[in-house]
Amino acid sequence: MSEISGQNGPADPERFAGRGSAGGQPRGRRPARPRRGLRVALVSLASFVVLLGAVAAGGYAFVNALAGSIQRIPVKFTKLEGATEPAGATTVLLTSASEPGSSGLIMLLHLDAHDKRGGVVSISPQTLVQVPGHGLKPIDSTPRYGDPSLLVKTVEQLTHVKIDHYARIDFTGVSNLLNAIGGVNVTLPKETVSNGYTFHAGVNQLNGISAVYYVRNPSLSPDSRVVLQQNLLRAILDKISNEQLLTSPLTAIRVVQAVVAMLIVDSNFTNTAVESFASQVGRVGGSTGTFVTAPTHTVSGAVHLNSSLSDKLWAAIRHDSIAAFAAEYPATTTPAAPR
Repeated sequence: MSEISGQNGPADPERFAGRGSAGGQPRGRRPARPRRGLRVALVSLASFVVLLGAVAAGGYAFVNALAGSIQRIPVKFTKLEGATEPAGATTVLLTSASEPGSSGLIMLLHLDAHDKRGGVVSISPQTLVQVPGHGLKPIDSTPRYGDPSLLVKTVEQLTHVKIDHYARIDFTGVSNLLNAIGGVNVTLPKETVSNGYTFHAGVNQLNGISAVYYVRNPSLSPDSRVVLQQNLLRAILDKISNEQLLTSPLTAIRVVQAVVAMLIVDSNFTNTAVESFASQVGRVGGSTGTFVTAPTHTVSGAVHLNSSLSDKLWAAIRHDSIAAFAAEYPATTTPAAPR
């Protein structure tokens, strides 16, 4: 990740308090119909489960069955003292399955409490953080020392943001999803080769297994692979935002089933909660969502948070002001592809 200097002075946790982001839906507009939720599929857990809301018109029992088929795992939420978020806001810790003992994608997906905005905050996997009971470790190594509960506790202790739910994406299942939607296009700044497959500089079409090669390129750094995962999710979002793609009920069902197969959530995430969350998640899609990466700098090969800015970012999450933070510090905006 690029280095961002800490010359902005000491952190001011209250600086972003009450600074809501601009935009949102005009007052008086009728709530979006379920089909509009398809536009935000796959940015994150929320993007996945929003598809369930799109199928709701086809029958509650079917939607409930889909929500119930999502794999659950036990996760303990300790309610760390001092960890907060506005009443009515929701924060999900989203990760991706990686090699044993590590985690790839580490993101906080946050839905603001009062306006129609949301944000996704990424933490670079090699960032050194205090892992409770284990000292200073790269955050992606946390699974070596415990189950997802430890990662939740680590992130809460780092950010003091209250985490409501946990979810994990398995990118090995992305092939079925891409086959269901007819593939996607992604853009790369330079040519790379992964597992014998060449990705050219410029636009590449991903179908099936090529997408797995794309997000697991061994020649790239862990940080760059995470950016590729984010890039792929955005490309899928753009494709699904085309409403004509999912006018066929059969196609819509295939997409939802592929999404469900890729997703694991905490056992506290009930079917009702999943469906309710899906109905709200449109705010992270398109121009209404903000994507930033926690600022870091490198010292002797080790990746450290730039605390003067990251403290402000954590405060922005706690005060529903991610968009305001990104506007003031545009260098923290998550790139569309590795730089």
